[in-house]
Amino acid sequence: GDRYLPQVKILPVVDLVITHGGNNSVTETFAQGKPMIIMPLFADQHDNAQRLSEKNLAIKLPPYDFTDEQMIESIDRLLYDKELNQRLLRASKRILQTDKHEIVCDMIEKILENC
Repeated sequence: GDRYLPQVKILPVVDLVITHGGNNSVTETFAQGKPMIIMPLFADQHDNAQRLSEKNLAIKLPPYDFTDEQMIESIDRLLYDKELNQRLLRASKRILQTDKHEIVCDMIEKILENC
């Protein structure tokens, strides 16, 4: 079998995502309104995990130093936090309703204005 799993096809059918917290994973997970456990390894992942954890939008766990109890507690907390799940669904709706082409065009125009 393939070693690659199509994340965008899997996300709609899962209840929770355990991820390294890279920009693509975080964006795609938010777009689906799913809670996350982030276990950062390097680069942008640490910053994403820290910011989302501080905003109570995800739980950050150390990738190589966590207990079974910490993982189970994190999963339970994320799955049963109704307020968090409502916030994530609202964020998902906003992301999916946004006209991405319009945003990109606006960004390009702003960049060109400042050249």
